[in-house]
Amino acid sequence: MVDSFSTWQRPRGLFERYWQEQLRGERMILVAHDRGLVVGYTTLIWQSGYEYFRIRRIPEIVDLNVIELYQHQGVGTALLQAVEQHAVQHGKIMIGISVVQSAEYAAANRLYPYLGYLPDGRGITPYDHELHLIKDLT
Repeated sequence: MVDSFSTWQRPRGLFERYWQEQLRGERMILVAHDRGLVVGYTTLIWQSGYEYFRIRRIPEIVDLNVIELYQHQGVGTALLQAVEQHAVQHGKIMIGISVVQSAEYAAANRLYPYLGYLPDGRGITPYDHELHLIKDLT
């Protein structure tokens, strides 16, 4: 993962922290690969840092990334569907995701609503300029 995402400023320490959090049951990591090459990943945190999700016990998808060569080929969609299934298996009926409102995240801003994620109705948070979306998993 470090090699695949080195140009994205994803240091080894980030992945080590994710791994430790997974071992503690705080986070789940999903990895997409092609012939031994890591091409994408995402994580699901069970207790969101976003208050609206945390109070309602809505787990949040965090840090969805697919390397450029594999974008627009369904890898991100497959990762999202897999994480949704995992949440359902853990008794969750809603799932959340947040996305920065900038041109850099335009593809994500198109993908999430296409896959059924809807704004939570609370607007863009001013401190991180993110729109928070939820999806009903029932």
